[in-house]
Amino acid sequence: MHGQPHMQVLCGTSLPAPQKWEQDHVFLSVDAMKVAEPPAWPGKATPSPADPSGSGSEAHIAEDDNALLLTAQSQMLVYRALAHGVVDDLRIVPLSSARGERHRSSAGSLSCIEEDEETQVVRHRLDDDPPATEQHMRGRRGVADFIAGRIPGTGTHVGMSRRLFAACQNLDVLQVRAAREAEASAVPLPIESHVVWDDEALYAVTRGEQLVYRERQQPRERREAVRDGFEQSDSMSWRMLLGDREPVVDWRRTGLLEGATAETYIAIEASDPVLRSARD
Repeated sequence: MHGQPHMQVLCGTSLPAPQKWEQDHVFLSVDAMKVAEPPAWPGKATPSPADPSGSGSEAHIAEDDNALLLTAQSQMLVYRALAHGVVDDLRIVPLSSARGERHRSSAGSLSCIEEDEETQVVRHRLDDDPPATEQHMRGRRGVADFIAGRIPGTGTHVGMSRRLFAACQNLDVLQVRAAREAEASAVPLPIESHVVWDDEALYAVTRGEQLVYRERQQPRERREAVRDGFEQSDSMSWRMLLGDREPVVDWRRTGLLEGATAETYIAIEASDPVLRSARD
């Protein structure tokens, strides 16, 4: 829903050290902020090239490396949930490959699948000759295979395209490597029982470590990595991308409200409290 007023909510939990359970408390913090405008691009007043559809950086990922990197960064939580087995019901969802022809409006690029005529045609064609595996579906005319899964304990399903998944995978490799290098080079805090660290001192040390971490993630290397994954994804199977897991092909779900952008997928079960409260 790029460009629409929304709330940005940040949640955090503080846990005491194992030896301090009796002295310290567990607490939860929630910071909420109203966001009325789409996030600004670093160093740019408006997205470039121009984006009249309001679809954000995702509309330009085919030709703009910065836009691809921005999109991959915004989807890293979804990628890690899909890649590392956090989701339930992992499956391949076929959509139309006509990404640029999907319904768009000034509200953003998310469109309902039930209104996506191209995807409906693709799925009817698959109904006539159902693919048993991913291999049987690859190469079918007009088909783009997305990976999707349900967030445990909810009725929400999230997913993404093969090429965005591969781009996120390459970015994840760089982020993990940079984090390990930063951890290895970090100077340990000289915390002793008789030393009291105030918030300002802790912030200065933490901030310094963050700067080291960011400096190690070279922008050019990240842009090249996500572009390589994006361009090479067609030569990779989902089994390769998912570490030898082979998801089933499944698109015939009832009671599921589906939506998609050019590269991302989301669905909500009709029984989910979010939809029930909206109807009430």
